Amino acid sequence: QRAKFWVNELQNCEEGCRIYLCGTKSDLLEEDRRKRGVDFHDVQDYADEIKAELFETSSKTGQSVDELFQKVAEDYVNFTAFQVMTEEKGVDLGQRSGAYFYSCCHH
Repeated sequence: QRAKFWVNELQNCEEGCRIYLCGTKSDLLEEDRRKRGVDFHDVQDYADEIKAELFETSSKTGQSVDELFQKVAEDYVNFTAFQVMTEEKGVDLGQRSGAYFYSCCHH
């Protein structure tokens, strides 16, 4: 429920932001699967619903930590490259402000 609250906050403040759900302490599940706090299928369904990436990590063993950061970095680079390629570029030739217009060499 807390994750759903924060996802909702993110989506309200930053439309279209990428969301990564990260389940932690996965090393505890190796000892006893009943220690799972949230049903995996419920989480996977929710991740699919909100189009989020899902990772189960362990800071103790390092499981999936590198993969999580790698995915975030790749998505950032790909999004930034896409954004640069789709931005409109141009110069307003009617603009009469700026240092060049008022420089000593342009009267």
